[in-house]
Amino acid sequence: MSTHTAATARTASAAQGTPRRGLLAATATTAAVAMAANLAIWAIAEALVDVPDRFTPLQPGSVVFMTLLGVALAAGFLRLLAGRTDRPADTFRRIVPVALVLSLIPDIGIWASGAYEGAADAQTVLPLMAMHVVAAAAAWQLLPAAFPHRSK
Repeated sequence: MSTHTAATARTASAAQGTPRRGLLAATATTAAVAMAANLAIWAIAEALVDVPDRFTPLQPGSVVFMTLLGVALAAGFLRLLAGRTDRPADTFRRIVPVALVLSLIPDIGIWASGAYEGAADAQTVLPLMAMHVVAAAAAWQLLPAAFPHRSK
């Protein structure tokens, strides 16, 4: 299939709404799975460690908000890829590990700096990093289902 023909097919398919509905459902599923898993990580961390209130990244509201934001950004990026490549799922799955590594940089930075009045340490930052891995794994596995393999 030529590039022009593939782009036309993607545009026609998007106009029908099928991939958009599929991506919406995949995003909702991914958000639910990632949020449940990340809240489980939070609960375990809270049970094992006295997480100071001043360490806001590991508070339930922050966990929910940042998980939803991450999933929404991943879904938006996948939608963007769908308009630019014949194999958005494959491309997305190659990029997610790189995005995961990049997403850990701020956590490493707050750990190294001892931010949040010294509350940023291994006991508080490692659960955050685990949450990044869980959300990325959910996105890697679940979001591409909205864009099944397309033959060329």
